[in-house]
Amino acid sequence: MKTIIIVPCFNEEKRLDANQFINYLKDNRHINFTFINDGSTDKTGLLINKLKNESPKYITVINNDTNKGKAESIRIGVLNSLKLNPDYIGFLDADLSSPIQEIDSLLKIITINPSKEFVFSSRIQLINNFVKKNIFRYLLGRCFATSVAILFKIPIYDTQCGSKIFSINICKLIFKEKFISNWLMDVEIFVRLINYYGLESTLQISYESPVTIWIDRGGSKIKPSYFLKAPFELIRIYNYYKSNREN
Repeated sequence: MKTIIIVPCFNEEKRLDANQFINYLKDNRHINFTFINDGSTDKTGLLINKLKNESPKYITVINNDTNKGKAESIRIGVLNSLKLNPDYIGFLDADLSSPIQEIDSLLKIITINPSKEFVFSSRIQLINNFVKKNIFRYLLGRCFATSVAILFKIPIYDTQCGSKIFSINICKLIFKEKFISNWLMDVEIFVRLINYYGLESTLQISYESPVTIWIDRGGSKIKPSYFLKAPFELIRIYNYYKSNREN
């Protein structure tokens, strides 16, 4: 059961813990990592190339000549991964705010539930998990999530958590065209699924899994001011896909 996990990286030199990836691979030979160096200006490239040299069979590095953004970097990684005929493809944030072991949790769900083709982590605060968030970003995030639920009628708690795994069929469908939004790609994924399958079927093939641990590592590339722009970006996504449906 070969699974490729894409890790987009832009200036992640100080946030990427190389040892966690190497240690994880020692016990998980069914996993391959593809690191996308998205035009970094620090020593990210050197760091992930060192990772590749330590485990060349299980680590791939793709270098973007210029900064293309997270959405396009992940799409590039997915299209490259499809050529290698894996069973599943996913992505994970480089800073491991969601621990690397979330891969195991998501894979377990998608492999034992034949009806599920898209599984994703969710930062739901429960009694038995640990979610540490910046309170300001948390409040803005809840406002954002509520806006997404109302505008797109998506009854999902958290679209933005950075750990997701897809079936190959879903990858071929969702990632063949560029996303119109760099930072709201996660919302677009759901909208594309709904446009293709309809809301009810999308919910049937999807699974939202609460994280066991999630820690805001700081140093996010998303500035607080972006949350002010997010409503306009959501409306742009809504109008774009509404227009596509009508055509």
